[in-house]
Amino acid sequence: MVEHSISLPHSAEASYLHRGLGHVEFFDYAQNDMTELKKTHEELVVNGYKGLSFHAPMPRPLFFPFSGVTCFFLNEKPELRDLSFQLIEDTLQHAQNWGADYVVTHLTYGKTDTSDPIKAKQLAKDTCERFAALSRNYRVPINIEFAAYTRTFNHPEEFAELVSQHKELGICIDTGHTMFGAQMHKRDYFDDIAILAPHARSMHLWNTRCEVHDHIPLHPSQSSQEGWIDIEQTLEIVLAQNTNCTIIFEYPVVEVTPNIQEGYDWIEDLVKTITHKHITIKEKEMS
Repeated sequence: MVEHSISLPHSAEASYLHRGLGHVEFFDYAQNDMTELKKTHEELVVNGYKGLSFHAPMPRPLFFPFSGVTCFFLNEKPELRDLSFQLIEDTLQHAQNWGADYVVTHLTYGKTDTSDPIKAKQLAKDTCERFAALSRNYRVPINIEFAAYTRTFNHPEEFAELVSQHKELGICIDTGHTMFGAQMHKRDYFDDIAILAPHARSMHLWNTRCEVHDHIPLHPSQSSQEGWIDIEQTLEIVLAQNTNCTIIFEYPVVEVTPNIQEGYDWIEDLVKTITHKHITIKEKEMS
């Protein structure tokens, strides 16, 4: 059995429902939860959440007992890579059946990625080629989430270069992961965002002061002077490149409290303002 050769703990499903702007994203649910989740999704559609994406694994198949963020695409063992490709293909099948707009996947996983930079680049290239083929086969686009926790493949330039070679693929910018990666590698967060932005098709928004790896719900009181990520400037950079970028709040919400709603409203207003500005600029340039 493949799993016996992996020294990683088994993990229960996360079962995360992440709301967005007119969109909802499901991540790492158990297979036996899918019937009930279908009912939940139907209710969300009625309430204005028309867009849908699946974040692999979705659902978590029985053959993959590890945490949902675990992947082996940059691992040198073929049997482990195959396990991750089986996982994303399973997600694509479900996404196609549900009529999802796209699938999100991780490419890197620092704990198990190769320590050879040349091999990492080769594996990443091969993975993107196989992702593109799978996307064509299932007619579901794939957005690859940028994370820089791997020593051998963490530069946004090389990530963007590989993804941009395939029209089936886009980038999912995760604000928290990008900030942690920039700090780890002593880079400027906004420089990394600017490199990724031209290829961004979706965003995972959450905030952090990098004290611990937490997904803090967004709120207009979060000031960059107090160490929070400057979400407004981040959106300005990304939406200048793609005003249709899908926005996901990547923190699970059991109940939409007044504070949570204030965060939703704040981001919605920012997106509307920034998007309108850049659409107007482009219209003037074309006239």
